[in-house]
Amino acid sequence: MILIVMTAIMRTLLIFVKSRENNLKVNKFFEALPYTVLTVLVFPDIFTSTGSTNFDIIRVLIGMVIVAYLTFKKANLGIIIIVSIAVIYLLGISKGSFI
Repeated sequence: MILIVMTAIMRTLLIFVKSRENNLKVNKFFEALPYTVLTVLVFPDIFTSTGSTNFDIIRVLIGMVIVAYLTFKKANLGIIIIVSIAVIYLLGISKGSFI
């Protein structure tokens, strides 16, 4: 509920804040706001979505590194999703051989 209220306040803040139309800092702030809220909502659950053991957390970190690398290389979003899910799945299958 707090995030909903804060998002609504931040989205409507521009109506009440008088600034020049060509103010780049204010425009960039309001453009980045939806992405920031989604990141805040999703990011904590990334670490516990596959489990809570040390191996599970390391597996998720490996997946995050792969996503960051492919994003940096400007890969297609579909490829990034498929590769990251495949790597996390394969690491989950191979969990028995590591223990």
